[in-house]
Amino acid sequence: MRLSELLQRAPVDMPKLVRQRVKQLGVDKIKAKIGEVLRGLDEVILDVLSGMMIGRPVALVGTVGLGKTTLAEAIAEILALREPPYVEVACHSHMTAVDLTGDIDIAVVLQAGFEHPLSYIPGPLIMAHGGVLVMDEINRLNPYAQAALLQAIQEHYVYIRGYRIRSDFLLIGTANPREYEGVYELSEALADRFKFVEVKMPDRELLRSILLWKAKELLGDLEVEIPTRLADIVAKFAMEAQKAGHPQSVRSLSFAIADTAARAWAERRDVGIRELKRNLLINVTADPELRGVLEKIFDKSLNE
Repeated sequence: MRLSELLQRAPVDMPKLVRQRVKQLGVDKIKAKIGEVLRGLDEVILDVLSGMMIGRPVALVGTVGLGKTTLAEAIAEILALREPPYVEVACHSHMTAVDLTGDIDIAVVLQAGFEHPLSYIPGPLIMAHGGVLVMDEINRLNPYAQAALLQAIQEHYVYIRGYRIRSDFLLIGTANPREYEGVYELSEALADRFKFVEVKMPDRELLRSILLWKAKELLGDLEVEIPTRLADIVAKFAMEAQKAGHPQSVRSLSFAIADTAARAWAERRDVGIRELKRNLLINVTADPELRGVLEKIFDKSLNE
C-alpha cells in the first residue's frame, strides 16, 4: 500500500453496507448458513447483526471453546462486505499501538521516499477499512493498545507520525470472562462503545447433539459408531462442572469424545467409559485438587 493512496481514502458507510447485505441475504438464510457450522446461537447471531447494522462494535463474551471466534469469522464471511471478508488479530498483553496502526519505516523513506510500497507497513486498523475486523481476546489488550483502538473507532481515522489515514470498519471482538488470567479491564470510554453479547453454554439436550455432531465431524471417514450415551454422559458432566464453577470447553469435550472413539477404532473394540474419563481429565493432571473434583463430577454423571 502506498502512503499517498491511503491518505486519499474516501469514507465508507459500513452500517449501510451491512443493512443492505442483510436485506439481500435475509436473516433466516444467515442463521441457517451459520447453523451449518455452529448450532444453538440464533439469538447471539441476531444480537451481533443488530449491533453491526447500527455501526456498534460487538464483543462476544464467554468461556473458551464455545465458538466465539468461529462465529465472528462466519458472520464476516457470509456478509462478504469486501475481499478478504475480514482481517483478524490475535490480541495479547504485549501488543503495542504500533502493532495495530502500523508504522512508517524511516530507513526506507530516507533511501526510496514515501512513495515506496514499503515506506509504510499498515496495521490491521488500516487494513480492515471497508470490511470487518475480528479481534480475538480483545480484553488482553493493554491500555496503550486500547487507546489506539478507541481512537480508530471514535474518529474513523488512524494517526501515523502526523499523517491521518481514514479507516472505516466493523468490529467483532471476543473476550474471556474477567476472572481469566492475563485479561485487562477495557477502559470506560472503550467499553461504553461496545455491545457485549454473552455466549452461554447450551442446555443439556442441545449440548448433547452438538457434541455428537462435532465428534463425528472430527472423526471424518473413520467408520466408528459413537454411542449416544457417551455424549449424554459428557453433557451431564459439563453441566455439573459448570455448576461447580469449573466450566468446560465445548471444543475440549468434543475432542474427548472423538479421541475416545478413535482409540476404540484403532484397537478394534467398543468405545469405553474409562477411556472417555481419561480423555476428559487428561489436561488437568498438573492440578491434583481440580482433577479430584472433576473425577467426582464425572462419576456422579455416570451414575445418574
